[in-house]
Amino acid sequence: MKYKLLFVVALLFIYASSCEDDVTPFEPFDHVAQEEIDRDSLQTYMQTHFVDNEGLLQEITGSETPVSDLIETINVSHKHYEGSEYEVEVDYELYYLELQEGIGISPTLVDHIGVSYKGMELDHEVFDQNAFNFETYLYNTIPGWKYALPYFKDGNITELGDGSFEYSDNGKGILFIPSGLAYAEVGTASIGANSPLIFYITLNKTFRTDHDADGILSMYEDVDGDGKYTDDTDEDNIVNYHDADDDGDGTLTIDENPDPNGDGNPDDALDSDGDNIPDYLDPDTH
Repeated sequence: MKYKLLFVVALLFIYASSCEDDVTPFEPFDHVAQEEIDRDSLQTYMQTHFVDNEGLLQEITGSETPVSDLIETINVSHKHYEGSEYEVEVDYELYYLELQEGIGISPTLVDHIGVSYKGMELDHEVFDQNAFNFETYLYNTIPGWKYALPYFKDGNITELGDGSFEYSDNGKGILFIPSGLAYAEVGTASIGANSPLIFYITLNKTFRTDHDADGILSMYEDVDGDGKYTDDTDEDNIVNYHDADDDGDGTLTIDENPDPNGDGNPDDALDSDGDNIPDYLDPDTH
């Protein structure tokens, strides 16, 4: 019995050792190399396609003006996270073509939006579309949308009396998104890994928000103005636009007179001690 036990222990040791030998070390995906591939693919596409009178992309067959002559470029520095310790920051070029300028307001990252869209890969294979109105917070969308949609304006909304709405004079355009600002190396059930994407976009409506009901519109709670909305004044691990007491002094922000004129903008916030820090961000005032 003793020898059988020793034999089993030996087998387990051999198996464990072989498993350790078979472990593949973590190899982070090369997002920088993929960015170069995507940029070449998108630029080639835009040089060989034009927009017809219906606002649709078509392959150039003659003297049509290529999309590459018309697009605007957004330079984006975007972080990718893999594993518990690895991260890489990649510089991207994101492209958009405005087909119609809206007459309304542009969304910020923390606003609620209503959009109509059609998404496709570079071979024009459509993977998703919504011809009516898809509503979400902009921060819940892919990075390409987050960075590009603030360059568009919404339009008018008219209630038709039967519970439906009609949109007019809204911003319309086309987004050309590298895979790293979409679904990257993962892809989805309908989108291939490392696929640059094209979206026809119509921005129907932008809804300003006040997530924490503190009297300040969330769009104004980006204290350092970097567009990321990660500011946490009192360092309580609750970002300001979700924090009802921004300075952690025990007095709710809404009770510290953050917006005397009631327009949601704290530019006129009370600064009772005159230190150029409004009371709602100053723990020394209550």
